[in-house]
Amino acid sequence: MTGDSALRARLALSAETIAWAVLYAGAMVVGRLSRVDTELALVWPAAGVSVVWFLRAGTGHRRLVAAAVLAAVTGTVNWVTGVEPVGSWLFAGVNVAHGLVGVAVLGRLVGWRTARAMSSLGDVAALLSASAASAVVSAVLGGLVAATRFGTEVWDGIGLIGVRNGISTFVVASALLAVPQLRLIGSRVHRAGSVLLVLAVLAVSLAVVLVPWPVAFMLIPPTVAVALRCGPAVTSVVAGAQGVLVVLTTRAGEGPFSLIPRVAPRILEAQALILVLALVGAVVSLALQERSAALVTSRLDRDRLRAHMDAALVANAHVVSTVSTAPEVLDVNGAMMALTGRTRAELVGTDPCGWLTPASAALLGSGIGDLTSGSQTGWRGELQLADGWGAGWVDAALSAVGSTGLPARPELNLQMIDVTVQKEAEERLATMALHDELTGLPNRVLWADRLEIALSEAGRSGSVVGILYVDVDHFKEVNDRHGHDVGDELLREIARRLSGVVRPHDTVARIGGDEFVVLCPRLQTTADGLGLAARIQQVMAAPVQAGPWQLTPTVSVGVAFADGDDDPRVVLRRADTALYTAKDRGRARFEVYRPNLEAELERSAQVLDRLGEAQRNGELRVHYQPVVDAGTRRVVALEALLRWEHPERGTLSPKTFLDVLESSELIHSVGGFVLRQACDDAAELLARGHRLAVHVNISARELARPGLREDVEQTLVETGMPAELLVLEITETRLVAVNGSLLRDLHALRARGVRVAVDDFGTGYSALTQLVELPVDVLKLDKGFVSEITTSARARAVSAGVQAMAAGLGVVTIAEGVETERQAEELAALGFELLQGFLFGRPRAMVDWLEELAAGRGGPWELRSGTHGEGRG
Repeated sequence: MTGDSALRARLALSAETIAWAVLYAGAMVVGRLSRVDTELALVWPAAGVSVVWFLRAGTGHRRLVAAAVLAAVTGTVNWVTGVEPVGSWLFAGVNVAHGLVGVAVLGRLVGWRTARAMSSLGDVAALLSASAASAVVSAVLGGLVAATRFGTEVWDGIGLIGVRNGISTFVVASALLAVPQLRLIGSRVHRAGSVLLVLAVLAVSLAVVLVPWPVAFMLIPPTVAVALRCGPAVTSVVAGAQGVLVVLTTRAGEGPFSLIPRVAPRILEAQALILVLALVGAVVSLALQERSAALVTSRLDRDRLRAHMDAALVANAHVVSTVSTAPEVLDVNGAMMALTGRTRAELVGTDPCGWLTPASAALLGSGIGDLTSGSQTGWRGELQLADGWGAGWVDAALSAVGSTGLPARPELNLQMIDVTVQKEAEERLATMALHDELTGLPNRVLWADRLEIALSEAGRSGSVVGILYVDVDHFKEVNDRHGHDVGDELLREIARRLSGVVRPHDTVARIGGDEFVVLCPRLQTTADGLGLAARIQQVMAAPVQAGPWQLTPTVSVGVAFADGDDDPRVVLRRADTALYTAKDRGRARFEVYRPNLEAELERSAQVLDRLGEAQRNGELRVHYQPVVDAGTRRVVALEALLRWEHPERGTLSPKTFLDVLESSELIHSVGGFVLRQACDDAAELLARGHRLAVHVNISARELARPGLREDVEQTLVETGMPAELLVLEITETRLVAVNGSLLRDLHALRARGVRVAVDDFGTGYSALTQLVELPVDVLKLDKGFVSEITTSARARAVSAGVQAMAAGLGVVTIAEGVETERQAEELAALGFELLQGFLFGRPRAMVDWLEELAAGRGGPWELRSGTHGEGRG
């Protein structure tokens, strides 16, 4: 603190101390003037001044200064007004003790450390207690001083001092504490009204105290009027003013107390009236103030509750209901309005059950009934709003919050949390748990559950249950060649086609990557299931547009039938066995489970294992069958054919193992071996002066595998064989699979000189557009037509048609399977340029052909220009 501010603080303290000293001295003078026939004053307003002065001084040294000044003023005024010197200063100590005890009690009871107006009934009680405590102390001390110095009876002194000091402390202190609050009275109009009322009350009070009748109680109604109108501060001041009027008139022998002969009892009774007025005024005004404050707080709480309710994210509705009446909404918050899409006016007065679907309305109504009857104190459940109310799902909770009205109606709080998104997520999770994410079909779990139900029904009805296990042929190659996006699109289309071909109560499920199962309950006969398998094969024949690629998928189907006695796991395993049989027998077909299929599959597995050993041991060999010119019978080409030189069974033809080989991944390495061996041998023949083409068969699995073009080109480079001497044979049934990147690869190979032949032509019903669009150079008439060419007009007509079509397309024709001269002559007459069959030679190893050439027994060997060698360009 700077010097100037410290000086100002000391000056302010000095001025305040002087002011309180003057006020205290004046109060003492008033008290001294009330003496009658005794040294003791009958009223002592200085008692109240001392308490307020000490409160105003605060704590610490300021209170000590105030106590010292108060003692000095007390002693001086007493001495000046005729009190003997020792008694004057002894009473100074009594007054100091009175004030200190009063502030100590106030600090202890209500925590007062400085002066402030009373603001509650608790403050009234505290001030009354402080007045009593300080009066007791000052009465005892003052009574002893009066007895020793003035000769007054001890108990008379104690009684007089105690009563006057207690009453004066309460009345004067409450008035002095209220004075600073007078400037806080409300508006100017209210202030003017209060002044007029106060003046009127004081006038009435003066009239009452001047009347020598026992009507002192008439002062109470005006005091109450002031308390009701003006508040505690004005009431305390008015009560103090009324006290002054009562004391003055009573001291003068006038007014209602004039009938009491002795002055001292008269003034003491008048002070008792003043205490009553002060207490009544304080209690009434503060009670009214607390009530008003409580009402304001209640309104604020209500408004705050409404604000919180409106701001709450949880939708709230205040509902009343009785056992005999429908629920009724009293109020809602903003979240409830947003949830239901209604305004507050539209919601208030409605039955919340009317917001819901019938099932949810019944559920909520039951909960409201339980709370209304008192059987439950809370309720919670999931409800669905009706279509006109948002149609969402809510997590609702009800709680009882009391009663309202007469007769009493239970009040309920209804809370709703929008859980529509959560509910939809749960439904999606449930769907995901039982359905395939890619196709939307049931998954293995749901399908297995429906299979158990179907078998149970079959046990009761005696019907048949069909299970069709469907696998997409060569699906891995689709993913490898075109990418997983194309593969996924293909799976979705297959799922759509399967779903479109089954009956309404059948179940199509996806249980693996490219595996589907169809459940057909309540079949009358097994023929119905076989018919469905055939229809599945038919609907899969149409091409699928997957992105930029056009795919022609095929599926293999395993069919099993069951009744109510079969184990679901066994049934699915049977269908799986039939499926593997279909794949083992060439794919793109269906097979029906038979008990011996497991044995057949086991044999196939053994054959496949043995084939792997045969390849590693060099038991697989390439033999060649000649292709001759129909006119000159010259050898113009060789077809490479695989043989197995079994160490125990001798040379095995492909019919004993080729189906097993082509259904496995082993075909890729074996096919690569055949291609390389054929190219090596053709290059060897060329080096010996024999320019012969070599035909190499390409299986369906090899066609579906990416990299065919690269493998062929690399083999040609490594063996040194001219590309125009290589002919790749593709079975007619696989022409539909030649599209996309495979078609581009074949065109690229043909551009290098490699030829493409269609094997077994006439059995696959290929479209003419495929022959036009594909890079086909050679058509090989199926041997089934050749075997009947001399005996069947139909076979002859088909053969003639094939030759005519090939001639129109500029494609070379080969008739394979020729075994007799008559067949050869007939085919030559129809225009077939090249012939192949046992008539011209059986398949033999290249070493045998080379020996024959070396011995000069091979006859003319050449590739005839313009026919097989060139084909259509």
